[in-house]
Amino acid sequence: MAVHKRTEITIETDRVLIIRRRRILRAWCQECGHEVEMVDPREAEAITAVRGLPLRDCAQWHVAQSQDGAGLICLDSLLKPV
Repeated sequence: MAVHKRTEITIETDRVLIIRRRRILRAWCQECGHEVEMVDPREAEAITAVRGLPLRDCAQWHVAQSQDGAGLICLDSLLKPV
């Protein structure tokens, strides 16, 4: 009789993300239904390494507008695993 051995490997990974607080705004996210932290598109590019992608093409991101009409991205939706 053959004896079978099973080897299980578990790999843990950590990700550290440092965001400068001066670039984060608290605002209402319509899709989340509560107040969240939001970043501007340049900060979103820096966080995700996605460059030059129009906001409308980032379907999983929740996009809102600031009072001056600039685009804001919900940080919760930005950091959510896909």
